[in-house]
Amino acid sequence: MASTSTEQTIEIGELGSMTLREPATFWVTDRAYEPSELPLDQFRPLTSDQINRGITKEAHWVRVRLSNADAEQPQHWVLHHETSYLDEMAVYFSDNGAPLEKVLLSDRQPFAERLLNYRTLAFPHTTPADGYTDLFLRLQYTKPDAMSLNVFLSRADHFHSQSRGEYLIYGGYYGLLAALIIIAGTFSLIMRQGVYLWYATFLLASILMWALLNGFAFQYLWPNSVFWHNEGFHIVFLAVAITALQFSRLFLQTRYCCPRIDKVILAAQGIMVAGIVLRFAGFYTPVLYLSFASLALLALLPILGAIAYRNGMRYARWYTVAWSLYGLGLLISVFSAGTSLFAWGMAPLAYAQAFSALEAVFLLVALGERLIDWDRDRLQALKIANQDPLTGLGNRRALNAAFDRVKAIPRSSELSVFLIMIDLDNFKAINDHYGHDAGDRILTRLGNLLLQLSRPQDICIRYGGEEFAILLEAPGPEQVRLMTDRIRKEFSDTPTDYEGHRIEHTLTAGIAMAPSAGRRFDPDALIRQADAALYQAKNAGRNRVVFQMSEPEPPEGQD
Repeated sequence: MASTSTEQTIEIGELGSMTLREPATFWVTDRAYEPSELPLDQFRPLTSDQINRGITKEAHWVRVRLSNADAEQPQHWVLHHETSYLDEMAVYFSDNGAPLEKVLLSDRQPFAERLLNYRTLAFPHTTPADGYTDLFLRLQYTKPDAMSLNVFLSRADHFHSQSRGEYLIYGGYYGLLAALIIIAGTFSLIMRQGVYLWYATFLLASILMWALLNGFAFQYLWPNSVFWHNEGFHIVFLAVAITALQFSRLFLQTRYCCPRIDKVILAAQGIMVAGIVLRFAGFYTPVLYLSFASLALLALLPILGAIAYRNGMRYARWYTVAWSLYGLGLLISVFSAGTSLFAWGMAPLAYAQAFSALEAVFLLVALGERLIDWDRDRLQALKIANQDPLTGLGNRRALNAAFDRVKAIPRSSELSVFLIMIDLDNFKAINDHYGHDAGDRILTRLGNLLLQLSRPQDICIRYGGEEFAILLEAPGPEQVRLMTDRIRKEFSDTPTDYEGHRIEHTLTAGIAMAPSAGRRFDPDALIRQADAALYQAKNAGRNRVVFQMSEPEPPEGQD
């Protein structure tokens, strides 16, 4: 029988939690051995530099003796592996020199058959008081995968306490992502935009990926599906990459801002979809490397975000920050798992998972800023559509919108609605004599004057050509007449200087008042009445203001 000398002994009398390291030793072989056949002299010290073994299906043996110096109390402990996807952990153990016993822990068995209800393979045991336990562990994959030799040893009560704490932390992580999915799904329904749906789909694929890597998918989602626990990893890895790229295409509008890159992304997505099909068809090794490469490819997305930002998409800055953090974490995790260059075990996965939560939040912030930018652009476009480009006043479209607001808001008896129609006198003669540029200068001058002498809540409009309008509310007609006459007088008293000419000008205005509260508000009738007042003032000799009441309107609901 193989034995373990005192040189490989770890004292566990005061055990809390630890990772197996030297004086534990290890050995690697591609042949099937029993402990009695092991060449013990070829075992090497298990140091941190030997933890990452790269992608392999070789058997890795770990050898150690656990000694309990406490003469009265046995030591209850738990041994568990770092990763959830280790295929087999065969445990050969012996107490105080008794014959070795064997327990085979495997994720090729339903989850309910595990010795402990824990997310990774775990072995509980008790070392007797003033005794020792010899351990031989065989860690192995049935198909090549990323091997880590990180095996944790904890006193049983420490193990259960730490388990509760880590499950609580993981619960917060998955709760956050679930909440973000609900928010994104709600926005997708409200906004009818596919980018929110793909963001939610990406988060859902990420939840599945991390649930697989953490071991929760096998524990809670499909405890009886050995296939999905073992074969689902690379399918979900590819799904994460596909959904991340599709979200990026829509969010950054790569089809328009960088069409060549967009074609490359589409081609990469096609290859990834083909990889999923191949995995279902039974191909393993090429899909394994493709899935790792796909996750590593996501580390390039910050560059895509920077390109979009340079192309004027301000909201791409949050996208770039998000993927800079997460992409780097994924890249380091892939290289750490797939090679033996680093001595970090699977620790980068924990950092990548933490960064994934930050990334999800930052991407939601980016979506929010994108929505704000779009709304700002929409309001700017609406402003331009409702604005006269020469004077900066509103146009007829803006007047119609103002009429709609007046109709929609119930009016009290304290304020009445008035419409002032203004027309420049003899404006054609000014254009013919001084030129259209001079005419534009006078129109701009009048536009500025209307803004200066009206109130902020009044709606000033260039109605067309040399005709202007003001829609306002006031307690009575006298206040409106005084304001209008002040505009008329100010305009006539201050001629416009243009290229050495002092151009005299006047205006004529007509005022109409809408029916009092309780009567139907008719914009067309109000415009007709204001026009009638304006023409009456023109016929009376121009450069004057005429007020005319609107036609009597029947109460609302009557013809």
